[in-house]
Amino acid sequence: MDLPLISVILCTYNGERFLEEQIRSIINQTYPNIEFIIADDCSTDSTRAIINRFNHLSNVRIIFNEKNKGFAKNFESAAMFATADYLAFSDQDDIWLPQKIEKLYKTISTYSLVYSDSILIDENGVSLNKKLSDFRNFKKTIHDSRGFLFHNVVSGHTILIKKDLLINALPIPEGYYHDWWLAYQAANLNGIVLLDEALTFYRQHSKTITKTIREKKIGSRKFEKRYKDFLKELDWVELLKNNKLEKHQPFFSRLYDLLSLKRSGSFVWRLFFFLLKNEKILFQFPKKSFLSKLIEIRKMARGERMV
Repeated sequence: MDLPLISVILCTYNGERFLEEQIRSIINQTYPNIEFIIADDCSTDSTRAIINRFNHLSNVRIIFNEKNKGFAKNFESAAMFATADYLAFSDQDDIWLPQKIEKLYKTISTYSLVYSDSILIDENGVSLNKKLSDFRNFKKTIHDSRGFLFHNVVSGHTILIKKDLLINALPIPEGYYHDWWLAYQAANLNGIVLLDEALTFYRQHSKTITKTIREKKIGSRKFEKRYKDFLKELDWVELLKNNKLEKHQPFFSRLYDLLSLKRSGSFVWRLFFFLLKNEKILFQFPKKSFLSKLIEIRKMARGERMV
């Protein structure tokens, strides 16, 4: 049986330290029909030289941006070069296990997206004895988009998607994570399925864009920063309630109206009880006790006012 082409997209920027090891882990995949697209966003270190070492491979396509686009736009433009019906996305500093693509393809079936687990490693490649699933509640299948309102469980480096999901998801809303947005849209299309196996060594270091192990915060956010975060959250909910694929528009419309009441500066009890009533849906991904969720809900319902 002929296996379909799968496009693997790798976006790079000043990634010289770990890049070659990651590229080789993708080239050495057991899945035999891969189109490998590498898009560099005007690196100033030796990243371009490393990429050019693989220019002779017939299934590798290299793109050098003329101007720096930033990570999100580089990802988006690189994805447009993909010719396959399936796409996978790679960070520049991880290591893929050899059967990753093969196993993801066998699992995706009729779903829009499949995701897997990862083993966390440090900058020297030493295991941290942690997996992503130690921090998040992985779900076997996801068809309800509301879980992605405040939290994400799907990491971009773990996924394989169908191209029709990408077509429906583009453009990625500015200022938001592409994997979070893809997962949210996938839940609204044909759903998400989990391959409950670690298929990536996920590197944690000082330049990691999205950190899994976060430093403890000291003190409270300043009022001005807190208000800006509130406005961004309000914009996010408005984006979801107006999404043409959204199956729960009345829910998001109600939440938007309640969140808007926070502008008064007073605690919004109606928002508090709404969030509490829907706690199992909205907070299904974080590994938190009910008490921790209750504290978070209380904070989310407090008033916000421009200082």
